[in-house]
Amino acid sequence: MKRSLGFAAGMLGIAMLFGCSARATIIDSTPDTEKIQIVGQIETPAPTEEAQQDAVAENAAVEIVVTDAPEPTEAPTPEPTPVPTEKPTEEPTPEPTEEPTPEPAPVFTEEPAPESEPESVIFESRSATAEKDVSKAEKLCEIAKSLLDTPYQRGGTKPESGFDPGGFVYHCLNKAGVKVSHKSSKGYSEYDAWERVDSIDELLPGDLCFFMTPGNESVNCVCIYLGGGKIIYPSSGEGRVITAKITGSYWTEAFVFARRVF
Repeated sequence: MKRSLGFAAGMLGIAMLFGCSARATIIDSTPDTEKIQIVGQIETPAPTEEAQQDAVAENAAVEIVVTDAPEPTEAPTPEPTPVPTEKPTEEPTPEPTEEPTPEPAPVFTEEPAPESEPESVIFESRSATAEKDVSKAEKLCEIAKSLLDTPYQRGGTKPESGFDPGGFVYHCLNKAGVKVSHKSSKGYSEYDAWERVDSIDELLPGDLCFFMTPGNESVNCVCIYLGGGKIIYPSSGEGRVITAKITGSYWTEAFVFARRVF
């Protein structure tokens, strides 16, 4: 608005300088204020030449100041929107798996040959064609399993003192109702009254399995087959009665044959 008033004053001054009439109308365009209208008519006599020069000089010194115009404000620069980056999925570190510990190879010592017994000793047996007596075979397996962890004792035939393979079979057979004399592993393998089984795949629970381990020239170990690929026997290496998998390479290579008592 100051700018408009200054401009109007300047125009009126020029009109007065030259001695003419002037009419000025000023309307403020500001929306929040009332419109101001100024109407003026001035008649003046013709000024002298000196007065005209003074008026021109005074009018030239008028400084128009505009204060209403707002200073431009710089629009703030918007911050860039952060772009989420997908965090790479870390692959889980596989847990190390423990390799199965191979069973140690059993250590056998040659069984002492028991003292000779009278020829009148009778062995219970069955023919090769007779049906297997399941109840007696199961009883033999249960008796053998009840002796797990019994100490190994070379030449032993009783739980109190311990067993070797021949003494273990001797004790279990007699407890199962089969009256036999005490023999070595090789001695029991020679009872041809018991059916011979030549394949591991044909074994049944209660069969007596005979092995010839490395370093021996004949049968030197007898075990009782429990079924499910397991045998039970007194181990000199472990120092006690244990079970083992007959399907392992050690046993399959040492297997000679088996005999079916029931």
